[in-house]
Amino acid sequence: MRPRDAGSRRWAGRRGGPAMAEQTVTIAGGGIGGLALGVALRRSGLPVTVVERAAAVKDAGAGLVLYPNALHALERIDGALAGAVRAAGHVPEPDEVRPVLDTAGSVVSTDPVGELAARFGAPQVSLLRTTLQSLLLRHAVDAGVRILHGTSVTGCTDRGDEVEAALSGGDTLTGAALIGADGLHSVVRRCLLGQEPPRYCGYTTLRGRSPAPREYPHGFIVTGVGVGVFAAPIGPGRLYWTAKVAAPAGTWPAKPPGRAWADLLALMADWHPALVDVVRRTDPDAPVVVTDINDRVPVTGWSRGRVGLLGDAAHPMSPGAGQGAGMALEDAAVLGDLLGPGADVPEALRRYAGRRAPRTAAVVRLSRLRDHVVHGERGEFSTHDEELTDLFGWRAASSLATE
Repeated sequence: MRPRDAGSRRWAGRRGGPAMAEQTVTIAGGGIGGLALGVALRRSGLPVTVVERAAAVKDAGAGLVLYPNALHALERIDGALAGAVRAAGHVPEPDEVRPVLDTAGSVVSTDPVGELAARFGAPQVSLLRTTLQSLLLRHAVDAGVRILHGTSVTGCTDRGDEVEAALSGGDTLTGAALIGADGLHSVVRRCLLGQEPPRYCGYTTLRGRSPAPREYPHGFIVTGVGVGVFAAPIGPGRLYWTAKVAAPAGTWPAKPPGRAWADLLALMADWHPALVDVVRRTDPDAPVVVTDINDRVPVTGWSRGRVGLLGDAAHPMSPGAGQGAGMALEDAAVLGDLLGPGADVPEALRRYAGRRAPRTAAVVRLSRLRDHVVHGERGEFSTHDEELTDLFGWRAASSLATE
């Protein structure tokens, strides 16, 4: 099948080059990065098709924090979308701080999250991942992005003047560009770079959401031996939490979610009761999500011809710097600027990769550094001091504030 959308006019190359294939851009993956890119390209007037394996957005209970750089990227993509994200999430008050605690609940430092807006021109926003993805999906559909749910890209062929994406149902999509935003195990990445295993980071995350305790309404950061927990608000009286557990690969994902949750509580048995209660009171309607954390060694070969990569397909990183979603949104903003009507597609993708690879490689390394410092060689979490808090907070935020 070779779809002919309403926008299937020929897209002329720059500098008098030959006419290109039909101008539709195919995006493999309808996650945060793929949908954001779809919105950005539609605002440039390009027809876009997003191919997404999942049949619908699933509510898995996991949350995330968007830092100022991510909000700046959203503004570049679509100001209305950025406003909707702010309205849907928790924006800290100017004097809001997040305590850094030991397992006994004693405050050892604070993270002045409320000061970010004044310092960097945008706040941090914490919200459920499904809330963000639902907003992106709605704005993409409203912008005219064609969404193919329940299917996936299984292969690709660059024919020089067009690129063909093979779909799981046996059909194909042909267009001017194919962007792989299909995650850690990206099929499009495999087309460009071959088969390579990801790199296990040494720990598993468990994620859920809970009522906020009276003692810690703005969340907290705790490190213990082999276990750490981060919590942030997602709305009035509600938190999402992420626990990091040092363990061999495959140990925790093999457990049923309920067993993993119970085993985490056992590891936290001697923690302050208010901290334990955050995990104990996890929303039963949103199962705990258990994920082994992997990244990849940074590479520069994100594009070849009419095929490029974005987000975790290009630069998977651990959550050590909290920048997975932020880097995907930055990717989408930059590629949306470069890949417009009249662009030379291979040149635009080459420039995009050249611009983004150094920054994302630095963030992959920063995430690894934070994992190493906090977890240590044997998964034993460090004691926080002012130097480490600076590394984890203001110094890192300053380096990532703008793309």
